Amino acid sequence: MPSSIMIPEDIPFRGYQLKALGSFITTDPEISQSNLFISGYSGTGKTHVLKKFFELNSEHLVYAFLNPVELVSWKPLFQAVARVIQSTLNARDDSASTSMDPLRVEEPYHLVNFVEHTFKTHSTAKGSITFYLVLDGFDSLQDVDFQLLLKFLKINELITQGDLKIIYTVQDPSFLQKYASFSIPKIVFPRYNQTEINKVLQTAKVDDLSNSTVFHEKLNSFDNGTISTEICKNFVYNFINLIVQTFHSYTGNNIFALSDLIDLKWPSYLTYTNENNFFDPIALYKSSLPLFLRTDDGLQDDSLKSVQLSGSKNTDQTYELSTIAKYLLISAYFCSYLEPKYDLSIFSKKSYIKAGRSAYGRRKRAKTNPRHLQPSLFAIERLLAIFQSIFPSDELLSTNEVGSLSSLLDEEVLIRANVEVFQNLAELNSLKLIMTTNIKNIDFLSYKMKWKVNVPWEIIVEIADSINFDISQYFSFVDE
Repeated sequence: MPSSIMIPEDIPFRGYQLKALGSFITTDPEISQSNLFISGYSGTGKTHVLKKFFELNSEHLVYAFLNPVELVSWKPLFQAVARVIQSTLNARDDSASTSMDPLRVEEPYHLVNFVEHTFKTHSTAKGSITFYLVLDGFDSLQDVDFQLLLKFLKINELITQGDLKIIYTVQDPSFLQKYASFSIPKIVFPRYNQTEINKVLQTAKVDDLSNSTVFHEKLNSFDNGTISTEICKNFVYNFINLIVQTFHSYTGNNIFALSDLIDLKWPSYLTYTNENNFFDPIALYKSSLPLFLRTDDGLQDDSLKSVQLSGSKNTDQTYELSTIAKYLLISAYFCSYLEPKYDLSIFSKKSYIKAGRSAYGRRKRAKTNPRHLQPSLFAIERLLAIFQSIFPSDELLSTNEVGSLSSLLDEEVLIRANVEVFQNLAELNSLKLIMTTNIKNIDFLSYKMKWKVNVPWEIIVEIADSINFDISQYFSFVDE
């Protein structure tokens, strides 16, 4: 390993991984790997370690990070790679900037030509360019297929001017099994255990918490500057240790969730702190015990508590979802538990809705309640059609006609095309309230994708009641 490559020493429990990086990533392009896999689940420190490694060696290595998940699909990936390489090299040397358009890079051979031209433009008397590109979260790309990675694995072999070394970080270990025969080196980042998580969080957050404004305001309320910095850090250490010990059984090894809990409960923890218990951790823990009995991340909307207490129709539990998300969830429930052949008679804006049984297309009373069966699969087009039909306009939201069958007569209440619909659909999917047949690489616009609701009747009734939507009338043809 060349002496010019330095290894960070302030990252705990990742010594082996750092040494492996120092072996595979060097200043000599002849011995450094063209492709490298970094494998590990979320929260194992892959991105953090890579950034620390490259920042420490920024004088000797030319590098850039690209997060493919921000691209939504793999199609603009080649353009994004060309753009980040061009912008990085132009920032290092303005005099040799190139004016080639990255938007013209649509195929792998376009990328090879673009990179060769860019590397040739920025080549110096010291030698050709060696560029390290980190594709952070490559397996998170939508519709990523087997061939896409193969195209990237061969790019450096086709480049004659300079070298493009690519590092791929992946979360799913099964993703790399398809490429096991390619002999690509892989560095594995194992999960942290509870002791390691405690140490990592203390290392990462003790300075921020001990230097926070809210902490110093609390100290100034009962201290005149006699408490040392070491005592303040010990106070923070104890708080982080309490959070990890209390909530680790709830979060597991999810270090991000524990970090969020620390940030969430730190100001509240300080409200229980005074001059009597600051130096007595046991007394402070007893006084602040309510903080450690719950996570305070429930689905109940605190802003609606007063409405519930004042005798509102709303049930005891209100879900903190947007109005669009609630109507999408109700629409998904209709798709899974109502037969498609009745959609025209129930939801169509063009049909005349009559009272009584004819309003439902003269359906026979069901012998079996469909809610007692497994939810049926449905296409996204049907979900959006029903959602557009039942989602009220702003004027209708202020009346009591929301969710009634008679409100479907109004042809002017159609919701317009709105990107928020798909944002809320993605949120419902992330919350596992709406499931899909494909557990990864979900394309919300694909006609091949099938969906189903994952919410029981009792919950959907509560959600419907929170927006004054009478969902029971749509199931009047069944016996309870």
